[in-house]
Amino acid sequence: MAHEPAEAGESEILAVSLRTYLSETGFSFSGLTGKEATQSITRAVVQWVGASGWRCRTEAQMRYIDPPRLKHGGCIAYWSPSWTAYLDLRVIRKDAPPIAVEIDRADDSTAVDKLRDEALRGRPALWIRWHGALRAELPAGVARLHLPTRSSKSPLRYSLAPVTGTEAIALGPAVTPEARADAQRRDQQRIADEKRAAARPQEPGPTRCYW
Repeated sequence: MAHEPAEAGESEILAVSLRTYLSETGFSFSGLTGKEATQSITRAVVQWVGASGWRCRTEAQMRYIDPPRLKHGGCIAYWSPSWTAYLDLRVIRKDAPPIAVEIDRADDSTAVDKLRDEALRGRPALWIRWHGALRAELPAGVARLHLPTRSSKSPLRYSLAPVTGTEAIALGPAVTPEARADAQRRDQQRIADEKRAAARPQEPGPTRCYW
């Protein structure tokens, strides 16, 4: 059964719900590596999903709305963005659109692009950012929950004080009907282009030269 697009502000409501859950459960960690901290946050989010009566998939495959373009950097040819992309979590709800979730330590990732496209498809998009400075602007339809950690040096370890329920939540502007309609058109065009490309003889892929 097809779901109706997410209502404006649903991403923010979900961010508040997650923050409340983390606060009520006293979520925190101490002395973890970056990988361990991300894993700890991911486990807490999965527990929130279960407590909400939903289920989720990790490393869930998704597609960008606009097709990748072949680019050249020095002697390397590459596709940007990549043809295959994955969400950290896709939350499946029975009677509502799925939720796209990304969990990151830094802003320099593809998370924003993935969440932007999911929001344009009418799906709630939740970005959990921990540590470091935050970008000022967010794409339309994307909500960000910031978990402020502190770090130590030699060796580098991260700690998060118990969540209090006051952690910052930011929200991009609402997705307009015009933007959603345009995204749907471009999405369908890409699907059609890929079907035509699949029927043609395969062309050589990106190449790399060696000195």
